[in-house]
Amino acid sequence: MIDDGGIHLSEFQSRVQKCLSEMQMKKLDLMFVYGDSNNSGNLTYLTNFRPIGVDVPGGTGHNAIFLLAKDGSATLINDRTWFLDWVKEESWVPDIRADDQGDALGLSFEFLRKKKFLKGRIEADTRFMPAPVYRSFMANFARFEIDEQSRIVGNMRAVKSPKEIELISKSLEILGKANDAALGMAREGVSEADLAHEVRRVVMKEGADYLNSVFVHGGRRSTIALSSPTYTNYRMKKGDMVLVSAFCSYKKYYAGLDRNFVIGEASERQKKLAEIELKTLEESIRIAKPGRLASDFLNHLYEGFAEPLLKEAGFKDYNLQGYIGHGTGVCSAEAPVLWKLDNSPLKPGTVIHIEPGMYSKDPKIGGLRTADTILITEEGSKNLTNYPRRIGTLAQV
Repeated sequence: MIDDGGIHLSEFQSRVQKCLSEMQMKKLDLMFVYGDSNNSGNLTYLTNFRPIGVDVPGGTGHNAIFLLAKDGSATLINDRTWFLDWVKEESWVPDIRADDQGDALGLSFEFLRKKKFLKGRIEADTRFMPAPVYRSFMANFARFEIDEQSRIVGNMRAVKSPKEIELISKSLEILGKANDAALGMAREGVSEADLAHEVRRVVMKEGADYLNSVFVHGGRRSTIALSSPTYTNYRMKKGDMVLVSAFCSYKKYYAGLDRNFVIGEASERQKKLAEIELKTLEESIRIAKPGRLASDFLNHLYEGFAEPLLKEAGFKDYNLQGYIGHGTGVCSAEAPVLWKLDNSPLKPGTVIHIEPGMYSKDPKIGGLRTADTILITEEGSKNLTNYPRRIGTLAQV
């Protein structure tokens, strides 16, 4: 494994030891970790390898499997032989294999068969397996007792180490510079695509792995959260609310930054909506404490906090985002999710991208989504985002 300033070998070794301890307590014989280019989180967390590409039928890109036996032996199986040398440079795993037919799952089963490992208890977090992979996995490993509920690696990922926090913070620093560049060129006649390409240019210039996503929504498109496509050739007009939202990866760790500005002077209604939206963000961070359930946020912040303020200010036709935020780390969006369906408690060491958005349906006002990334601490939370929340003429709010 090449030491490029990311997670050090010793930390990967520590993660594996924690997995082995959990396996021993749960009487597990094997941990089976699947990952592909769409959902590589658990795989990357343990092996430092992230599958590439989306050129495989089904849209999941290339995939790989990490096998960790209770005796500590570890094997990484990749689905392409031509990629093997690169995988060996990227990952610490000593035993790395590849299938020349793109069948990592079949090769993993054949590998275990040759080792006469044909029964026992397997832990597999199957939530992110595509349906065809899941069906094949369950068929091939039918002789085994499969534990799909322990989710050992997912639970470990929820608490970040100091090095992980350092890498996430670096991603945020890069995004701040990219946002500055976008704001610097924003004016009437500049397109959403112009701003998006500038964000991409700066992110890569500053040393990111890549830009995972970039949304630029101007005018009417700012009235819809995460509208599709992510940016267009729409050219900005005076008075437009503009949202720039981007996620980038640095040394395999993601962070996101969402900021709004207005082309020209902000109207009084835009300023008022921005004031309420900012208060909602501040309240979101205030109540983010260890032990609070992820499901506690939604009703409190929207129904109990933001909506009374919106109605008092005369806003009637608007949308609120369907969640408050989500974790971030080796994936841009990971557990916990601050919405009604996630009852997990927040833990010290959890990093959350908090983004309570509100969107006036009036294109003359537009919508706002300001996001900060926070670290849950023993006492409450610490804001990892050092970029100003209000920029351009909205900074007057």
